[in-house]
Amino acid sequence: MSNAEQVEYWNGKVGETWVRMQERMDLALTPVTAALLSLAAPQPGEHALDVGCGSGETTLALSGAVGDDGLAIGIDISEPLLARARERAEELLSEADFRTADAATFDDEADGFDLVVSRFGVMFFADPVAAFANLFRLACPGARLCFACWQPPSENLWATLPLQLLADVLPPQPPADPHAPGPFAFADPEHTGAILAAAGWQDIAFHAMPFAMVMGTGDDPVAAAVQFALRIGPAARAVREAGPAAEAVAKERLAAAYAGHLAAGEVALPAAIWLVSARA
Repeated sequence: MSNAEQVEYWNGKVGETWVRMQERMDLALTPVTAALLSLAAPQPGEHALDVGCGSGETTLALSGAVGDDGLAIGIDISEPLLARARERAEELLSEADFRTADAATFDDEADGFDLVVSRFGVMFFADPVAAFANLFRLACPGARLCFACWQPPSENLWATLPLQLLADVLPPQPPADPHAPGPFAFADPEHTGAILAAAGWQDIAFHAMPFAMVMGTGDDPVAAAVQFALRIGPAARAVREAGPAAEAVAKERLAAAYAGHLAAGEVALPAAIWLVSARA
């Protein structure tokens, strides 16, 4: 998907869906957010940039950590998600600043960023070396880069299970380029490390983190998990494009499968990420 296609994609119905699912997504990624912020260790007075900030969860946390003397800017290409982020900032009386921008071309008059953070916002770059080079240009000497990206699909049952269950009712999927922009583009540490090094970043490190991704809670956790899978994730678009008949089959099969992952009032499936760190 080209950069122009990404902009169109995230400013259409997909962006609107993610706004509606904001609370559910933030809950599902709670362990990731906590680990990412712990690794980033934002300090009072620092200037922090959140890349692909979405609905603002991590930017708001950064803003609280850097305080009144610091600066937290979140950038994204999705206007619907940024509108939600600004609403949240207003509700929380946060000074977090949200801007419509592409990481590859973003510029700012600030003196430079001490910290660049991203929770799953960097795997969609059309030209990842150019984007990370621009972020490097915006960083202060010695600045920290910290981001979360998915490990391979084989380590993420939350993403692969729906596609496995529905393989016979969905159109055949052509073999995907594992390095093409998308959720798993940075699954290979060697490939990702080479991109960062080519962009100028140093001291690159990968930290493996497995976690349980909560997909359903509430009065009917199984139904909530089915809804989650059919709105967000690799299977959502395929099922939607396959039509109502496929969606009906999907609901039935997913409900049966997710019932086996129900425990303590939650449906949670195995997930795994890389926490990546580097310095300018």
